[in-house]
Amino acid sequence: MSGKRQLFIVLILAAHLVATSAALEVPGDLDGNNVVSVQEMDQALQDYQKGEIDLDGLEGIRHIFESYPRTVADSAGNEVTIYKPLERVVVLNKAAVEVMRSLDAEDLIAAVDQNVAGESVFFPEFAGIPNVGSLSSPDTEAVLEQRPDAVIHYATVMVSGADQLQADLESVDPSIAMIRLDLSKPESYVQEVEALGLLLEREEEAGEYLDFYNASTVGISETVEGLDEDEKPRVYLEIWGDYKTASSSTASHQKLAMAGGRNIFENLSTTYPVVDPESVIVEDPDIIIKLCGAGDVQIGGYGDDDLSEMEALRDEIVTRPGWGEISAVKEGKVYVISNDVLSGAKHFIGVAYLAKVLHPKLFEDLDPVAEHQEYLTRFQGLDYNLGEHGAFIYPPIEA
Repeated sequence: MSGKRQLFIVLILAAHLVATSAALEVPGDLDGNNVVSVQEMDQALQDYQKGEIDLDGLEGIRHIFESYPRTVADSAGNEVTIYKPLERVVVLNKAAVEVMRSLDAEDLIAAVDQNVAGESVFFPEFAGIPNVGSLSSPDTEAVLEQRPDAVIHYATVMVSGADQLQADLESVDPSIAMIRLDLSKPESYVQEVEALGLLLEREEEAGEYLDFYNASTVGISETVEGLDEDEKPRVYLEIWGDYKTASSSTASHQKLAMAGGRNIFENLSTTYPVVDPESVIVEDPDIIIKLCGAGDVQIGGYGDDDLSEMEALRDEIVTRPGWGEISAVKEGKVYVISNDVLSGAKHFIGVAYLAKVLHPKLFEDLDPVAEHQEYLTRFQGLDYNLGEHGAFIYPPIEA
């Protein structure tokens, strides 16, 4: 550690020593091991009988005695232990903010990163709360100023920044729990939601939310699993840059596979390769999917009520030199889909849109828009009417 960073840590420690010492205390813990023992519970009962603590204090200690500590393994391979109910959480992972809202735990969020703070349409309630800077380089002092019980960061995104923040926090106040969860990858999503529900004391809410998630995904996966490979359309998936695609190691590929598509470039060795336009013509995909709403293509999504830019992007794709000979273009099967529904916590909503596009006859009864609306109203608590707002797929799909 550099001398400058050491000085920074010392100064922060001095500034927060008194404040954080209070946060370290677990009510009812008399020997300082952060756990309320049987003997300490008995002492709390005696203190209540003597009038030294009130009923709320006694019940708070009893709850900790009965329910804590709580331990989970996060997605970075760390064991995270919580010794008392979390009351203040700094959340740098946008997907975690969204899941916490699904679990009715948004009131625990003390601060967010600048991306969430800036999304006034989808995250209106966080526009006025503190933000602690960028995801890649959060302000450690700003984090500590919130006196958090825990900080939630990604497990496999912005790893170096998360590692540095975790090291800084541990140097200043080891009692702050650093929780590393992605909450965006299909293979770990259910386990991560369950882990977060446990740490936040929202197990019932997590169960209800995962029932909705499973109802969406299981029906699609069971249908897709019954298909032969030649019944799955061959898809060229282009992400945010021109001719930039995704190989089999990416979450984008996984979501395409979940919806029953075959990625024509899944076997390339680069994670996100840029391919030669001629190679797409040679591969002759049945369907072309272009993602927007991130990278170089910042259009569509919740803040856009006009499909014209997505239409123009599609027009640009179908008029690329030589692409008029591609089967997907000939058959009119070129779609632009917003990253707002295909990434992060709500990726399963995007999978439903994809399934409808890839297999319209198989999923004739699937209504991704209705599912999307239920998610926004029931779990996100948003007053957002998809019939009036948003630009998520072009051409629009019919229920």
